[in-house]
Amino acid sequence: MRRIAILLLLALPAPASATTLADLRAEARTLALDNGTRLRFSTATIDNWLNEAQSIANLEMRLIRKSREFDLSAGTTFYSLPSDFLQLLRVTFKYRALGEPTSEALAGKVGWNWIEAKGQPTSYYINFASRTLIAFYPWPDTSSSTGTIRYEYWAQTTDMVLAADTPFNGITELQPYANALPVAAAVNMVRIDGRMDLVILYDNEWDQWMARIKAEANNRPNYRPGMQPGTPLIRTGP
Repeated sequence: MRRIAILLLLALPAPASATTLADLRAEARTLALDNGTRLRFSTATIDNWLNEAQSIANLEMRLIRKSREFDLSAGTTFYSLPSDFLQLLRVTFKYRALGEPTSEALAGKVGWNWIEAKGQPTSYYINFASRTLIAFYPWPDTSSSTGTIRYEYWAQTTDMVLAADTPFNGITELQPYANALPVAAAVNMVRIDGRMDLVILYDNEWDQWMARIKAEANNRPNYRPGMQPGTPLIRTGP
């Protein structure tokens, strides 16, 4: 009966107002039967689980994409990436795409002194010592080899701290998936309580949410990569 009720919740439309951290916390307590007069789990503990769940969802689905740009400086090889950097998606220099070869590939092409090459960048690479720095090959040595770097990247989620904070960095189109987070938090709570029946139930529910997010969140129904600008769209169906 409980499973039917939860499945019905999935079918309900998202609320008009954004779901806040306070809402998610209360829902997690409800699912874990921890909403009585004596609460077993602290607010900080539940908040940590909720933030962990949104981070996992973002890591698996690559939900948050951002773009940035900066100007190259002559004589500078390494440049800092944003604090929420997760993974690069696309990098361009003067509107030309740059690739990311391995150091072995560059060495095989121009020799192991490739890191000393100067000129206009044709490639980029990430410093794996920290994964927070991006560098370019060749590196710009004069003003004639500098220019603007534009890039897109997948970003990490920002932890919810205040009661009014909203999940997934407050991105509007991701708010319908907020109800997945208290399910994940509840799994931890009922596992500690030894309620294996609820652990199985909520584990399955979390998997269903992940499948739904994967199918819907990055879906672009009108995406036509092969369509030429200005070409009429010929449909074969309604």
